Amino acid sequence: MSFFITNDDVEIHFHTYGDPANQAIVLINGYSASEVTWCCQIEPLVNAGFFVITYDHRSHGLSEKVNYGLTLARLATDLHELLAHLKLKHPVLLGHSMGAATIMAFEELFTDKDLLLVITEDQAPTFMKHEGWLDGQTGRTLSELGQFVIDFPRTKLTQKKLSTEIKRELGKKMYPFDFKTYRSLLLNVTEQDWRAELGREKKPHLFFAGGESPVFPPEHAKAARALQGNPHSEVAYFEGCGHILHLEDAEKFNQTVIDFINKNKN
Repeated sequence: MSFFITNDDVEIHFHTYGDPANQAIVLINGYSASEVTWCCQIEPLVNAGFFVITYDHRSHGLSEKVNYGLTLARLATDLHELLAHLKLKHPVLLGHSMGAATIMAFEELFTDKDLLLVITEDQAPTFMKHEGWLDGQTGRTLSELGQFVIDFPRTKLTQKKLSTEIKRELGKKMYPFDFKTYRSLLLNVTEQDWRAELGREKKPHLFFAGGESPVFPPEHAKAARALQGNPHSEVAYFEGCGHILHLEDAEKFNQTVIDFINKNKN
């Protein structure tokens, strides 16, 4: 267990696994989750020859609980400082949900020039309805987003049943999260629009989508891929899964990640 201090004096908790000489991959949690959510990824990725880093966002897990810096821009800066602290060169960034949005914010602030590639899991570039996005009707209005944020703690995010073993692992380090206190962070996430940022990406990008996600329609991944110009970018659609593919179908998820990185390492 390790910590580092951000430039605004927040203690961020992180772990590293495997050989630091190997290709680094940083696993970035979604809203309200701790690093334990990656319990099914660490060993397979290390065994596949990667140096794996997990961490807790500020006010999540074992990181320091603060009432400031609760924006995607600040989370992206925390990520940037973590990469610098660990002296990572050309890491892979893999983000789930808000973790994926954190990557988009990171690229807006720092570009993708120092990354190897990007992997995002069930996170559309926008939550909102826009003319020219999907069918123009898919998404939420501002008022609907406000209700979505309020309802989120009661939303069932998975569709496939998790195994007893996974539930046991999650239960060991699933720390309490104050949804009401940190509601503003989720609201900040839902108000963003990363479509233009995707058009500026230069590195390969793998877009995951859950076929039965309660958060986004699965079509978002293909539409997002169409905005991103790298010919090596791909879409991975998981039929029957909800919003947390890396737990609902971990073996398939892990292999898809490993194959995508290996195809684009050089």
